[in-house]
Amino acid sequence: AQNGGLPPGSDHLEEDTSFRWQCVEQPIGKLLFQRFLEGTPGLAAAGALWAELEAYERCEEEERSGAAAAIRDRFFTPGGAQHCSFLSPAATAPPTGEPPPTGTNMAARVPTWLT
Repeated sequence: AQNGGLPPGSDHLEEDTSFRWQCVEQPIGKLLFQRFLEGTPGLAAAGALWAELEAYERCEEEERSGAAAAIRDRFFTPGGAQHCSFLSPAATAPPTGEPPPTGTNMAARVPTWLT
């Protein structure tokens, strides 16, 4: 009984094959996927963005404004050090209820998930 004594074909032991489970929640899967991103031309910025977002989540409340501005400048601003052009405008849009930034100052943009 390899599957805990359940009959073959039983769906009681379904495996979670979602991206979230395999590449975010499982430490080894997360590490392998991040290394894949870092080592693949064109995806290194995505890996760096992921690392910076995790650092943002761990930083103190009083540090968040500066961290968010640095993330915006580096990843969301065209011409930024590691601009992530693959992100949709909705992903980098200002939080709902706030007026859009004025002028061309992309640093004024705070993605919804960076508030």
